[in-house]
Amino acid sequence: LHSLVPEWDGAAREYSDDEAEEAPAAAPRPTRGALPKALAAPGARPEARASDQSSALSLSLPAVNGAPDVDLLGMDKVQNFALNTADKRMLTNPSVAAMHKPLQGPVAVGQKTMEMKLGNHKMGHVEKLSMNQFAFDQQYQTFQNYGYAANPARNITPGTEILQTTEVSAQLGKTIFDKGRKRQRIEASEYYGDDRMAKVGPGGAEMDIGDSLERNEGDADNKWGGFADESDVRKVLDEQVKMQADEKAREAEEEKAVQPEDPETKERITSVFHGAKETDYAGRSWIENKGPKPKSGIDDRSCYLPKKWIYTWSGHTMGVQQIRWFPETAHLILSAGMDAKVKIWDYNNQRKCLRTYMGHDQAVRDVNFTSDGRRFYSCSYDKNIQYWDTETGQVISTFTNKKTPFCVSVHPDPSQQNIICCGCSNKKAVQWDANTSTIVQEYDEHLGAVNTVTFCEDGKRLLTTADDKKIFLWEYGIPVVVKHIAEPTMHSVPAVCLGPKRDKQYLLGQSMDNKIICYEAFGRFKFQGKKTFKGHMNSGYAITPGWSPDGHWIMSGDADGKLWFWDWQKMKNFRVLKAHDGVCMSCIWHPTQTSRVVSCGWDGAIKLWD
Repeated sequence: LHSLVPEWDGAAREYSDDEAEEAPAAAPRPTRGALPKALAAPGARPEARASDQSSALSLSLPAVNGAPDVDLLGMDKVQNFALNTADKRMLTNPSVAAMHKPLQGPVAVGQKTMEMKLGNHKMGHVEKLSMNQFAFDQQYQTFQNYGYAANPARNITPGTEILQTTEVSAQLGKTIFDKGRKRQRIEASEYYGDDRMAKVGPGGAEMDIGDSLERNEGDADNKWGGFADESDVRKVLDEQVKMQADEKAREAEEEKAVQPEDPETKERITSVFHGAKETDYAGRSWIENKGPKPKSGIDDRSCYLPKKWIYTWSGHTMGVQQIRWFPETAHLILSAGMDAKVKIWDYNNQRKCLRTYMGHDQAVRDVNFTSDGRRFYSCSYDKNIQYWDTETGQVISTFTNKKTPFCVSVHPDPSQQNIICCGCSNKKAVQWDANTSTIVQEYDEHLGAVNTVTFCEDGKRLLTTADDKKIFLWEYGIPVVVKHIAEPTMHSVPAVCLGPKRDKQYLLGQSMDNKIICYEAFGRFKFQGKKTFKGHMNSGYAITPGWSPDGHWIMSGDADGKLWFWDWQKMKNFRVLKAHDGVCMSCIWHPTQTSRVVSCGWDGAIKLWD
């Protein structure tokens, strides 16, 4: 093999492991690119030439990298389709499938695909197009006048170079630079006769005398229009006036037929008495308490939590928004229903509905007795405030300021029972005089609808709460805020309840963060941070809380129809009763019967608990 290939022989000797053998004469190392001397000298011997060639070839072998860097971009299917949409340039030539493949990655909240974030319009992506104003106006006017225009799209398919309107036939070929043809009037005698003053023109439309009928120059019968005589015009006007008078007379007859014969003698029935007689054998009115006089004075520990359901008053066809005791005796219950009715119920004897008051047209929001119970006020979503006679059921007066009242509060002074204050939807607390049906004062500082108005310190001060999450304290009769109660963590307070009168009186507020908060109802009206009652769900509803007469228990309804009871000292929940099917809106504790509680809800029921 060595004899056949002399170059291998020289290479084997150079890289041989035998150290004893040495080459007889090592040729000098040639520089890269220079020819060996044996090859350069033509007269050298063949053996020396072969030896020099083998050494030169062995030294000029290229270096080989065992692990070269290979660019695999475009070789893998995943990498071939992975294109970054944020890149401004592409260094590869992606395939059509890669360009049309949908975007892959996390989808943002509210989006169905990743392509939605690339669009700047509801229908996709809108790009700006640079267009000459003159060319745009030309195409716009051409389309408006002749019904065709050039297609502004970039990629135009054959046959869609011109767009035409679908409303009228397009006049292809005409431009806005063409000179218009002159128009002339025609004689009116062609359209008007002596017996007919208006004639049907082209298209079926009836044309009056005053209409100018025009034709083009190309028409055969071009003539100047005639003159409409004044008598003809007057004749048409007289006919129109006569038709209008007949129409008014017909409408008046129809209205007269609908109305009753004597509307003045027929009054609206505003109340219905449901008992047999309004007086008993002794001549006493039905609103008087015929039982024993209630005991005055309750011990601090004499009130007990109710345990069971005793009775249900049913009569409202819709939910009950508010209930009130008859003052002092509490032998009657007044209820405000969302069926636009106010009902008064017997509590002691047969427990029936005694009278229904039907003066409102929409749901009744709030009711309140005067100090003696002979009269009461009601406010409704029909924007009216009505002053009622409890015994006869007649409306004494009705007044409104065209805004929805959310509450009605009566002045606590027995000599000022004609003074009420209402929180309205126009961000004002309005003070009314019921005797004159006039507005006495307006307390206007809130930034939202006023929900509650509460008289404090025997009527010397007013406390208002509103949807602006603020509580304002006012001096009675002076529309200047004495104290602002507003914190960033506060929520709106849509219902407020005053505690029983003791040495210190407190005020409960139903906060919209599922809590009942407490303030002092005297002095500086300090916030009682420790007195917080929670556990129930009242968010979104104006649920009125309640006190026990001894001030030991706090109660409130909730959105699930439950009735919750807390201890005033410990702020601990002691009992929960499932009271109503809907929202339990209000609850009141009997002032003399120490374990009796009445609740109402949006299921239309009023329930008694003991």
